[in-house]
Amino acid sequence: MSDIRLRAASLTVLSFCVFFLDWGFAAGFLWWLFLSGLSGKQRLSALSASAAISFLPTAVLLLSGAPAALLYGAKTFVLLLLAFWFGQSGRAGEYQSLFVRLFGKRIGFDIGMACEMLILHTAFIADDAKGFLLSLRQKGKRFSLSALPSFVFGILALALRRAELSAKLLARRGYISGGMFVPEFSVEMRDILQTAGAVFLLLGAFALSLFW
Repeated sequence: MSDIRLRAASLTVLSFCVFFLDWGFAAGFLWWLFLSGLSGKQRLSALSASAAISFLPTAVLLLSGAPAALLYGAKTFVLLLLAFWFGQSGRAGEYQSLFVRLFGKRIGFDIGMACEMLILHTAFIADDAKGFLLSLRQKGKRFSLSALPSFVFGILALALRRAELSAKLLARRGYISGGMFVPEFSVEMRDILQTAGAVFLLLGAFALSLFW
């Protein structure tokens, strides 16, 4: 989706559908499968990550005899798929546009800038992790539990250092609060169809929950 407003609206509708309706997880999964617009590689990575994250709490609930364990696991799995879709569809600067449009050029500007910086630093952390693993392979070593402390503290130190440099840069430029920013949005027909599909599936899941 190219329009952050419609993407956020679709995520809200689908999350409500999955969380509150009995058949919502099926509707959310169908939307993700046919309307998300993700590539095959993105779908595979989202499926594997969502399954890995949702497996443990679902298994614990199953072993404890919770009657709704499988339903909980299915809902968690689909919510994670939607979360990955939302993150993978992002574009630089769109959160700044969204929050400035919603909350104005002071509070909205601050929130938007914080979101953009968070996303940027998250990308840096991912690059640092790849670099760490690459250095281990070049040394003929494998990642193990013994390497975990140095990995975590190294990534944390780099992240804190970047945050400090960013704060100093903003201070030197005289930033206090707010700023001038003109929101830009680009709406495509596909965005409208995806949002309409989310609403349609919500209504369908609501009908099934009432009569099934």
